[in-house]
Amino acid sequence: MILQSLDRIVSANFPEAHVRLTVANVTDTARTLERNHLCGPIAGLAQAEFVGGAALLGTLLDAPGQTVSLRVRLPEGQLGGVTVECAHGYGIRGYTRQKVLPDLDDAEAPDETLFDRAFGRSASCSVVRADAHRVVSEASFDLTFADRLTATDVVEEYFCSSLQQRALVQLSAASKLGYVECAHALLCDVQPEASEALYDRLERLFDEGTVQDALDAGADLAVFARLFGLGAPEGETTHPVRFFCPCTSERVLAMLRTLPRAEILGMIEAGRPTDIFCHMCGKCYTITPDQLRALL
Repeated sequence: MILQSLDRIVSANFPEAHVRLTVANVTDTARTLERNHLCGPIAGLAQAEFVGGAALLGTLLDAPGQTVSLRVRLPEGQLGGVTVECAHGYGIRGYTRQKVLPDLDDAEAPDETLFDRAFGRSASCSVVRADAHRVVSEASFDLTFADRLTATDVVEEYFCSSLQQRALVQLSAASKLGYVECAHALLCDVQPEASEALYDRLERLFDEGTVQDALDAGADLAVFARLFGLGAPEGETTHPVRFFCPCTSERVLAMLRTLPRAEILGMIEAGRPTDIFCHMCGKCYTITPDQLRALL
């Protein structure tokens, strides 16, 4: 049980360099979802990286009641797909379509080959931003890679192509003894006024793996500012990140109330409790025959 989460998302502007940095630690949130969904090692790590991506997408929300969800279908990969959602205030939930991948989970240690088989080389993606009443925006895009597809590619594509930002993204997760050990994310938003020389230098640090190594080591905003040579920050903000799902037993009962009467009667006649799982967070709700009778 996680008694006190250290998950945070920290952002700051660097006016001298015309760059905005956002760094997220989502380790505890990723561990909670891994445990709730009973994920195997590969699904747990993939889910952890997308949780970091959800936190970065959460920076786009500016009012209570808003959510942003990322849905990824992986037609060639054993994972099948991933869905993550971030609510305003950085409450995150999500799941992978396949939780256990027997052919891949039995390996001694995760490597790129295993993730190639889990993800495949193509993805169909959609990002939906909504408030309490309607969909505000929706973007869909497909990705195909000749070498390998990653969660980083998916999130970066949304920022760069759909939002038309000069953004650099890195998502990172690592495991120990088959469980998520750490999960971090970095968004580097290079504004139009920034020099091409700076952008080229930043892109090189991302491409050569320096940024991922720093994320794996738990580097914070100050470390990346020094690594990138960005100068002094302004307007730094910090927000807690947490696992959150709005599912409740009342919502489950409301869903059951929409079933045909004959189906509810059949569940009652079975004479045993019915377990209903929330697919977004993995929580189990046990509904008794007496509760079902009350619906009728």
